[in-house]
Amino acid sequence: MANRTTDTFKSIVAAALMATILTSCSNTAPETESVVPSSSIALSSVSETTSEPAAETTEETSATAFTVETEAYTNPFSGYSDTERYKGIVSIIAWTGDYREKGFYYGFDNPFTLEVLRNTICKYTGAANSDATLSDVNYFQNNQLVIESYDGDSTFSDYMAENMGSPRRAEVVRAVLSTLGLRFGIDEIPASYLTERFPRFYHDQFIGTFCFDFEFTIEIEDPCVDNETYDIDLGYYDSIRDIQDDNLMDMILFNSCIAYNRWRTNCIYGHPYRGLCYGRIEQVREASTGRNVLVPSPEQALCIQADINSVPGCEDVDIFVEQTLEDFYAVYGYYPEELLNVRDNSVNAPANAQEYIDKLQSIGT
Repeated sequence: MANRTTDTFKSIVAAALMATILTSCSNTAPETESVVPSSSIALSSVSETTSEPAAETTEETSATAFTVETEAYTNPFSGYSDTERYKGIVSIIAWTGDYREKGFYYGFDNPFTLEVLRNTICKYTGAANSDATLSDVNYFQNNQLVIESYDGDSTFSDYMAENMGSPRRAEVVRAVLSTLGLRFGIDEIPASYLTERFPRFYHDQFIGTFCFDFEFTIEIEDPCVDNETYDIDLGYYDSIRDIQDDNLMDMILFNSCIAYNRWRTNCIYGHPYRGLCYGRIEQVREASTGRNVLVPSPEQALCIQADINSVPGCEDVDIFVEQTLEDFYAVYGYYPEELLNVRDNSVNAPANAQEYIDKLQSIGT
């Protein structure tokens, strides 16, 4: 399924690119407005070997008015670039949790990764910086150690098609993005949402008290109750909303969010659109919103757009336009809160999550 979907969007992109070339070569063709940026966004971000602040950048695309403004920064680890010691620094920050999962999947500015980043800055530079984010180290975008750890081959449609089937996972992603008013593909699902909506899952993922993988299996290793294992199979359900098990529902929601962020991370460090629009896609911190955003070239934007639009339920998505509740309702016939609101019996319900954390602290776990 994933391969057929991938072939479909590749054909769409190839046709779109050819149409763009032909249009640009014609002197008589009428002007048409495209949803794809008409000119490449040139970033002035500094490399990891540079210690001088980056100049503030403002770039705009004529067709979409997609504006990116970045603030100047200085890489605190610039003196360690291209050294074995620097590789060690990166490995400490980039991978978090007992299962060596990449913390970036859980929001680039998640509290656990930020704590490690800030502690590491203090350790290696002697200067405390309580405001540092991953944008200050350019997200390690040019660090070979991070780049080599990604397969970089999976598109959005690939990730959405794994196990559950693309329409269902994409439905979850659209629900979250619409609730938060985010742009599909451009914006990540931030750690602030994940930590609030899934406090138990998020807490456990980083301290290692449950095992979670992308094959939709979760083992909740609770020192206070008997272990529970969920092997997710949605083949029994006509709709995600029909699921009665509150923890199973949350696992599907959580996994879909992580799969979306995982795809975005592959765009930054890998080449999911190899052969069509080669090159890793830059990420920056948008000054006006504080969001971690992708800044694709026009060719990359075509690939992302066609990829997302190839997934059932996402045919109308414009990657440069913020998703709304009305957009979601128009496609699915209900509002996202019906799917996303936490259920009382879930381990992620605020009272249940807090009770669990309190028990862990009382027994010294």
